[in-house]
Amino acid sequence: MRNFCFLAIAFLGVLSAFAAKESPLPPSAPSAAQPYALNVVYFVPADMAPCENYEARISEIMLSIQKFYGNEMARNGFPGKTFGLNKSADGKRVKIITIQGTKNKEAYPYSGGAGAVLKDMNAYFSAAPDKKFSDHTLIIMPSVSGNEMNPGGVPFYGLGKNCFALDYPLFDLKYCGQKNAVGRLFTKWYGGMAHELGHGLNLPHNHGKVSEDKTLGTALMGAGNYTLGISPTFLTQASASILDCCQVFRTTPLPKKAAPHFSKLEETAIRFGEGGVRVSGVLPKKNRVSYVIVYYDKDACNNVNEDYDAEAFVALLDKKTGMFTVEIPYAEIHPGKTDKFQIRFRIIYDDGSCSLIRHNFSEETKQDVIEPADTEIGKLLPPQAQPRLPEKTKKRSEKKSRR
Repeated sequence: MRNFCFLAIAFLGVLSAFAAKESPLPPSAPSAAQPYALNVVYFVPADMAPCENYEARISEIMLSIQKFYGNEMARNGFPGKTFGLNKSADGKRVKIITIQGTKNKEAYPYSGGAGAVLKDMNAYFSAAPDKKFSDHTLIIMPSVSGNEMNPGGVPFYGLGKNCFALDYPLFDLKYCGQKNAVGRLFTKWYGGMAHELGHGLNLPHNHGKVSEDKTLGTALMGAGNYTLGISPTFLTQASASILDCCQVFRTTPLPKKAAPHFSKLEETAIRFGEGGVRVSGVLPKKNRVSYVIVYYDKDACNNVNEDYDAEAFVALLDKKTGMFTVEIPYAEIHPGKTDKFQIRFRIIYDDGSCSLIRHNFSEETKQDVIEPADTEIGKLLPPQAQPRLPEKTKKRSEKKSRR
């Protein structure tokens, strides 16, 4: 386990080195330095027109969100990385793809309207494939409510690699941070756009750890859609790790072949102690895994939108042996409302795709998970007063982990 201690120290050093740096905005993508760009689509129903000055307003907002993501990636140890945007030659204006829908606004409602939008958008890209810069698309639609202080009525959520947001006449970056009705309204839809964009960039919900809430504010993929622009908001280390493999964050082309997925580990050990949980595992051989993220998710946790309260931990992964481990201190976990919880592995492959492995527990009946029963990683003790492993056991564990 000496290697894992060294990795932990090195990783924390990287994080501290970039914690205070602000990442500059990258030039236009696609480019040799960033092969893919987020598609920013402004979708207008057939019987509507875009909101006034939408191209300038949306461009400024997208550059601001790109900067937020870039700064948070740098703070988490990924300097110079953010999602690519197709821009003007001077880099000051985002090029927005405007698509006129084939149907009137009633055909594209909040509930059930996304499919009709995607059908029209896919037809557009089929006819103009050179306008599509990646598999990830942000779709912005003008509000249909008729009330600029109460916009809505259109899709506003993530849907795979597509995500939806809205526009309204007062959606302008100049109102960011203002403590009046217009400013509060801007925060809601600005933070909401950045949050839903996260889903379109492969991010699930997650909550900040107890210590992060005190020092960093609110996680964007938790309740950060209500705080971005008015109070400290951040991307968790887990979110940043997922984005590191996302297509539109890449600095090299995607692998030619999709990564093979798996649904079971070679070895698993989840051990509960007085101070927390130690999670360890061994990946199948010849894998293409870049990160293993472990979520501690309380209460209901198997359906959509039941993961806002999940704290996330990036495991230390030895890619040579395929072994990973992470400690989850109870002090970093917010209280749940029930005794139910789930420990979930999100396996992140080098092409940005993922697999999920779930283990469900209750506080009353929880037991350690040791698979197979004779795995050496099952001897690694959970967070508490930890006596050192006997030297013979330690050597057997290191030998088996090098298989």
